[in-house]
Amino acid sequence: MSPDATPTRLAPIGIVPRMRPRLPLLLVLLAVTPLACGDDGGAPPDAAAPDAPLAATADWTRDVLDTRLAIDLLSREATATITLAASASHGASFEIGDLELASVTDGDGAALPFVDNGDTVDVGVATTDEATLVFAYTFRYHDGFQGADDNPALTLTWPYYCGNLFPCKTHDNPADGTAFALELTGVPETKVAIYPHEIAAASPPYMLAWAIAAYTELDLGTTTAGTHVKMWYQPNQLNAATAGGAHLRDSFDWFEQTLGPYLFGDTVGSVSATWGFGAYGGMEHHPFWHVGSTALGDEEVNVHEAAHGWFGNGVRLRCWEDFTLSEGTVTYLAARALTVTGGPVLAQSIWDAYAARLQGLRDDGGGGVAWPDSCGAVDILDLFSDTPYTKGAYFYRAVANHVGVDALDAALSAFYMRYRGEAAGMQDMLDTIEAETGWDPTACATKWLRTAEVPADLECP
Repeated sequence: MSPDATPTRLAPIGIVPRMRPRLPLLLVLLAVTPLACGDDGGAPPDAAAPDAPLAATADWTRDVLDTRLAIDLLSREATATITLAASASHGASFEIGDLELASVTDGDGAALPFVDNGDTVDVGVATTDEATLVFAYTFRYHDGFQGADDNPALTLTWPYYCGNLFPCKTHDNPADGTAFALELTGVPETKVAIYPHEIAAASPPYMLAWAIAAYTELDLGTTTAGTHVKMWYQPNQLNAATAGGAHLRDSFDWFEQTLGPYLFGDTVGSVSATWGFGAYGGMEHHPFWHVGSTALGDEEVNVHEAAHGWFGNGVRLRCWEDFTLSEGTVTYLAARALTVTGGPVLAQSIWDAYAARLQGLRDDGGGGVAWPDSCGAVDILDLFSDTPYTKGAYFYRAVANHVGVDALDAALSAFYMRYRGEAAGMQDMLDTIEAETGWDPTACATKWLRTAEVPADLECP
């Protein structure tokens, strides 16, 4: 998500708060009360006695391995085939937002008991081995970026609204990850639907998305690792796409060569999203991340969203409090990659823009704490501001000034290679930096991330 937007931006996750909160969504999200997820996760229920009738049982601890969706955009009918890891539990719980469930069956078509609690569902799972659940349901279109919109025709589910699109789990636990497959039908013949047919690596549930418009493809070339990088723009946006993608292929190549292999496919790129006036930024819907139409020509936004393939998506968040591990890291990495690929003039312009954002936080009393000292106690919308983005970027810049940019590159790579496909926290990043460089960044993190004020001295203590 990019933070360039004002707090009225979408709350697109990738929206770069320049969306000083990428808000197009933010606007909407702030007005919505987070959904309750039911049991917040303690120990799973005991396995049912062998002769006990199967009953719908709440269990938020079940691990989702794979989510395969077939969605008809005209009838709004859909099927979600979800694979669960083996467990001693005979229950499973999901967020379902405002979905209307018709049935839940196992992989052989046998009906399973379920209880629709309104915005969550509890299911009885017949086997303690790996299990398949098939949900048949209808979904609703929304006008406020809370699932699937039909005008504009796109999705945006961060942070709480995947349940308005398919049974999922994210509200209180961003660490959950699932592989995906998606089949869309009912796409108008005059439009092009951009979406991933399959994502093999575990991904945050809000990552899956589609966008449908009169798209034209701009081919930016192939990276050293063989990843094809593209842009998809709408009528009269060629100049913006060309400008915004000027160093996108080279930056993506730098990420692959410097940080490690990309997890989410061999074709990637920015998709112009019609979010509307004031929605500036992007959303990390890899492998085809969305960039608000008004930001399509902004190189930093496009590269910022690309970097989420490594941090935020490639490595998921352990807790929402670790938000700066995603947004602060990729804000720094966008500037770092464009310094390498675009040269010093472009790099200076980006850091000048970051400096203006930092001054904005200073003028606003410091912006608050970027990394709260808790886990699972903070609502993400209470943390969603430019603070985790900009203070996070300056934390990494101060670390790079202390240990050297190449040493920090190596530490970021070591972290990614250790945690890719999994969830991690900001403390894991500090531990990795110390292990890789021999220098403890804790005091620097306290100064930049744990303190409400903006430091007067920009260097690490």
